[in-house]
Amino acid sequence: MLFTITVFIVALFLVARGITFLIQRYLDFHGAGRSFKKLLRQGRIDAGVYADAVWSEVNRFGHKKLRAKISKEQQRVIRDARRQLRDDFLNDNRPGFYQYLIIFLVASVLGLILETIWMFVAYGVLESRVGLVWGPFSPLYGCGAVLLTVVLWRLRDQPTWMIFLISAGLGGILEQLAGWSMETVMHAWSWSYLHFPDHITQWVAWRFLIVWGLLGVAWCKVIMPELLYRIGEPTSRRQAVVVSFLTAFIALDIAMTVACFWRAGKREEGVPPQNVFEEYVDRHFGDEFIKGKFENLRMDSDERPRTS
Repeated sequence: MLFTITVFIVALFLVARGITFLIQRYLDFHGAGRSFKKLLRQGRIDAGVYADAVWSEVNRFGHKKLRAKISKEQQRVIRDARRQLRDDFLNDNRPGFYQYLIIFLVASVLGLILETIWMFVAYGVLESRVGLVWGPFSPLYGCGAVLLTVVLWRLRDQPTWMIFLISAGLGGILEQLAGWSMETVMHAWSWSYLHFPDHITQWVAWRFLIVWGLLGVAWCKVIMPELLYRIGEPTSRRQAVVVSFLTAFIALDIAMTVACFWRAGKREEGVPPQNVFEEYVDRHFGDEFIKGKFENLRMDSDERPRTS
């Protein structure tokens, strides 16, 4: 499931990237749009882009205005200037905590939505697919997106084959750690590849490593540069306050989720709570809560797939 939804997330980002590309091409054709005006203000393009343009009069909401149709050669000049602007920003501004947090949140929420839709469309099952006790988050997808960004950032100008191999390794490591952590720490399981003949471990298979590599190439070459450029840098105190609040909330959410599953495993072993906090967890986040909140997880040790 982690692999399938990751494919959907990357595909959705690619679709969004394609739509913005088409919109930008349309705006460049008419010499319009905020990014075009930004290029003019910064002097990256000048009035020469209107050379050989064809002008026409259009009526917009009762107001007449002139609209240009830029030549193909000048459209190429605009695209080159915009690409250079983005590259300059990326070279001068390494991704930081602000960008990583936004990527984590977007991928976590998007992964949850897509996973819920996929289960309903494919299996007719509508159930809670959340990964944390509070909020609409599935952190595995957020961690995957952040991990790809952290590792591939410095490799974005490297050969495609290198990015492919590193991405395949990252995908395998992510699936192995996620599956092992669920079973070992949370005493739960969500997927298994043991039924595939090319499985390497319970949670890793060769066929999926290949697609992980392709996903990494798409993320590194097409999605990541544009995404980071559009996220930009925080420019106001309000943004800093919001990010600080979200950071604290997510950290508390993750800690409480781990505590809930830790106590669930201890309750299954017959270990009573040892302190006030564990009593609080058992009282407010007991087995019924976990069963209703995390409907996609399986915690029955008799049903859990094994590697041996």
